[in-house]
Amino acid sequence: MMQRPLFNIATLGVVLVAACSNPSAPPAPAAAPAQDAAAAAKANAEAQAEKGLKLYERMRASGSLDIAAQVGAEAVAKYPDSAAAAKIKETLTEVTAKAKEEGEARRLARLWAYTVTSVKGGTQYAGSIENNPPLTPPGLTGKDAKHVRLILRQHPEWGQTVYLILDNEKFNCKSGCKTLPVSFDGEPAKPWKATIPPTGEPALFIDDDKAFIARVLKTKKVAIDVVLAGDGKKTLVFETGGLDMSHLPNTTKKHN
Repeated sequence: MMQRPLFNIATLGVVLVAACSNPSAPPAPAAAPAQDAAAAAKANAEAQAEKGLKLYERMRASGSLDIAAQVGAEAVAKYPDSAAAAKIKETLTEVTAKAKEEGEARRLARLWAYTVTSVKGGTQYAGSIENNPPLTPPGLTGKDAKHVRLILRQHPEWGQTVYLILDNEKFNCKSGCKTLPVSFDGEPAKPWKATIPPTGEPALFIDDDKAFIARVLKTKKVAIDVVLAGDGKKTLVFETGGLDMSHLPNTTKKHN
């Protein structure tokens, strides 16, 4: 049997090498440079931060400082090296402080409840606020739920009065309730004259209502020491800073 010549195998090898080195063959796709990916990521971050800046400025302009503070803080946290974040930082501290201040003002305002009632001789206006913390846990109802409220009332016949009123509790005045220790914003307590109604109602009136209201209008927190029949000595704290005198039109207007 005759052997095949080796020339064909060698020739095939040359052909394959030539085909691989053919300059007309399409090149393999090159990988994208790392710097291009980084540049794209930076551009995207700048674009997203710019969106955050625009929303931040819109919320500032509309007066929604609480939302502006949140949007600004998020943009700075996510894109700290962006130009937009640098712009936000110029005002974010001030906006955050004002947002916190406004939020606290709203919280204090919600603590007050106001009523307008038609009574004999005209209209009665009243504002009330419960002591904080309350005497009993929130949610407790029925005869076991004890509450103390500070009331500012304007009555067409009885005039202006300020008093403490109790639910399911009474004041213990065996040792006298003619004066109450009262503290404004943490100042040392001073005695204020008080009166228990002769009818025996669960109320205790502050005699000098005008002076008391004048102090309350400049105060964020009032503390009053009392003795209760069932609970002994208590310091009742009222966060009065949100009092809105527009609901009590017949008393002195609040001054800034």
